[in-house]
Amino acid sequence: MYSLLFTLLAVAGLAHSQINLTSCSSTDLACIENRTRADQALIELPNFVTYPIQNDPFYATPANITDAKPGQILKVERRSNVSAYDIPPGQSLSRIMYASVDNFGDIVPATAAVLWPFTPKSFNGSSGYPLVAWAHGTSGIDRQCAVSNLRNLQYDFRSVFTLANLGYAVVMTDYVGLGSDNFFNYLAYKLHANDVVYSVVAAQSAFSQLSSEWVSFGHSEGGGVAWAVGERQATDPVPGFLGSIAAAPPPRQIDTTSPVGNSVFTAFLSFTISHLYGLDLSAIFRPVPLQALQLVQSIGGCNDAGYAAFATFNATDIYTNTSWPMSQAAIDFVNDYAVSGRPLGGPLLILQGSADTVVGTVGAAAGFNATCAVSGNTSVEYVSVVDMDHNPSMYASQRLWMQWIEDRFSHVPLRGGCRTSELSSAFAGDVQLAERFVVGYTKPWITIFSSTFLPSYLWASDLGFVQGGS
Repeated sequence: MYSLLFTLLAVAGLAHSQINLTSCSSTDLACIENRTRADQALIELPNFVTYPIQNDPFYATPANITDAKPGQILKVERRSNVSAYDIPPGQSLSRIMYASVDNFGDIVPATAAVLWPFTPKSFNGSSGYPLVAWAHGTSGIDRQCAVSNLRNLQYDFRSVFTLANLGYAVVMTDYVGLGSDNFFNYLAYKLHANDVVYSVVAAQSAFSQLSSEWVSFGHSEGGGVAWAVGERQATDPVPGFLGSIAAAPPPRQIDTTSPVGNSVFTAFLSFTISHLYGLDLSAIFRPVPLQALQLVQSIGGCNDAGYAAFATFNATDIYTNTSWPMSQAAIDFVNDYAVSGRPLGGPLLILQGSADTVVGTVGAAAGFNATCAVSGNTSVEYVSVVDMDHNPSMYASQRLWMQWIEDRFSHVPLRGGCRTSELSSAFAGDVQLAERFVVGYTKPWITIFSSTFLPSYLWASDLGFVQGGS
């Protein structure tokens, strides 16, 4: 891997020195490819545990999957090599492969990592490890982008490291198609909810020290997934469920009543809609941007490579048809895979930054109202994290969500029904708003950073989701 990495880093350096990476025309495929490969080499490759992921036999589909049942363990790596990861001192890691289901209900493999605390947090004198099922946000659309293959497990101290530091075991599904050799149906929440639920079943069967009770928690894409877990529990419950936290969720993955923006996430989503509902990509994309996005997938590129491919373009640079979200295929996808407006099988906490520039606030608020209309006496709470953006809201609300999880395991009663509140600082106007820091880890061969976002020199005006309406 190291020789390949150094080669790609050399390519990246050459690209940065010989071309202006911010000035690629939307018709200049060579320039876009250089920019994409350079960004992948500089940002993504140092954070991969294995590249390409196929070189790790753990991710190979075993023969024993044919007769497996959902939630059945296929592989267990009880003691993963923590020196390959940048997890905090005192934490341990396991990996599992297990059976989940695809959109046809067929058995397919899924992978997950289990992050272990140094010692477990005890509830009512228990010695087991309280279990949080983490649903991650967008990492990419290729199997290379599996969170279990990222040195910082994508969310580092935003969530998973913090949870483990406080004594929770965290099972982190990769979702089918990330890690496993299957098509990844990005933002198909009910499918990812299956992956989360079956990761809990599988982990509990593989590790007897895990608690029988569990909480679902997710951010961004994972916020929609955690919401979907709550809805799934109302119709097909798995024992021990204590509730879900949906942080910064886009309940409707795309606005099917307005033209598309320049979001790379929405472009990623078009691949899923094409796979599930036959959306004709060649009829909506301009040729070069489509080739650029296909390049991202072919080289195992993830979020940052996707950002780089589209970094300086507007919607009309990318699409010949900016109204494709209003197509029947897109409408059918949202109708089948969006969340909200359905009963829940447990309490739901929605956390939404009031200044979220990635998913906006309209969708989460509308989803809350739709769910409240059918939730009965189930506790549904919407908390607006004042002045905070997409990722910063996770830090600002950390005290709140940690207490909520602790209260669920402690069986503290929740008031039924729906309510809203604001979480604000007494130092309003003087708090840090941006995620300005990176966590650096020095390796013998390179210094890498746990950063999941594009450098500012490649920022465009809007690379977030299309904000959903009502």
